[in-house]
Amino acid sequence: MIQEVADLYQLLANVHASVDKMLEGLSDDDWVKKPQQNLNNIASIVEHTALVERRFFAQVKGEVPELDAGAPFRAESWDVPKIKALWADNLEFAKHALEALSEADLAQFGAKLGIGEVNKRQLIAYTVAHTAHHRGQIPLVKKLLGL
Repeated sequence: MIQEVADLYQLLANVHASVDKMLEGLSDDDWVKKPQQNLNNIASIVEHTALVERRFFAQVKGEVPELDAGAPFRAESWDVPKIKALWADNLEFAKHALEALSEADLAQFGAKLGIGEVNKRQLIAYTVAHTAHHRGQIPLVKKLLGL
């Protein structure tokens, strides 16, 4: 893995580790509790984040997956073991997507996002930023739930 990509991957791994630490000791019931009806729960935040990572790293590989990353926020119930497995598998999925990249690949089209078109370098950085953004929501939900 080229150094720039390895650095971004390590940053993603560090963000994942901090999320994992926040989730330690929570029961599956804790994951699905909503602090208020109009707020997200931990399950929906983690599932959404995992799906976005999966979609973006698939796009880095040149694939166009059909994933509805907004579905967890509209759901009425959540399969917590499935969400945990997806989350746990995402770092390996990301690593596999990133290992084959060359310096030239990073300048290639990555995706069209709400912020506009981005190259693969920007898409990787945006993915880390997106995960970090949602990481910040977990302590708020836990605090509102008294966890």
